[in-house]
Amino acid sequence: MKLKFGDSIYKADLSNSIYQQKGSNFGLTVKDGMLINNRPDGQTGIQQAANAKQVVRRMEKVQTMAEGVFLGNLRSEMTEGPSMD
Repeated sequence: MKLKFGDSIYKADLSNSIYQQKGSNFGLTVKDGMLINNRPDGQTGIQQAANAKQVVRRMEKVQTMAEGVFLGNLRSEMTEGPSMD
């Protein structure tokens, strides 16, 4: 392909074009005539670390609540004492 600018002629180098690169359709498949996007989400490493930290915080809160319920049940059983049948 030749491009003309004024009096000079330049050759266009399309070897590194996004349309010529191999693997440019990575994660895309065609199924029943529709293009299906199977690509991974475009999260940055910082966003992934923030999400992991948020999951850990939530897990610690749930664990704390579960321990509190367990200890409350244990105390209520201790105050009732053994049943005398």
